[in-house]
Amino acid sequence: MAVRGKKSVASLSVASPAGIDSRLAPPFHLTPAQKAEWVSVVNARPADWFGPEHGAMLTQYCRHKVQSDLIAQQLEEFDPDWLVDDDGLKRFDKLGAMLERETRAINALLRSMRLTQQSLVRADKAVPTTKGRKPWQVENA
Repeated sequence: MAVRGKKSVASLSVASPAGIDSRLAPPFHLTPAQKAEWVSVVNARPADWFGPEHGAMLTQYCRHKVQSDLIAQQLEEFDPDWLVDDDGLKRFDKLGAMLERETRAINALLRSMRLTQQSLVRADKAVPTTKGRKPWQVENA
């Protein structure tokens, strides 16, 4: 129950723990690249955005994101001359399919954690659109 009345000078001079920024720390078993992704995502949101219950999904997101970056790098370094050979074409197709699979997993995890652009926009804060007249309401001059 809260104390009623004015706060004393002594109680106001005591530092409160509310200013402590306790963010969700990355698990020890992640690779350095995965930990960097974790810190990037966690620091992009308010300190209380992620709780311990988000740890498993955030871990999987970081793994998929780093894997996706690795596959994308392989695709960028792919020499177009290799497409002449059937093995090169198969490798290119396989890398493309792998990247698509990782991207789908990333999107699913981002949606589950409500980190997509659409889930971050609040309807009451969005710019209101003014609706014009309907075509059948327009008067012809």
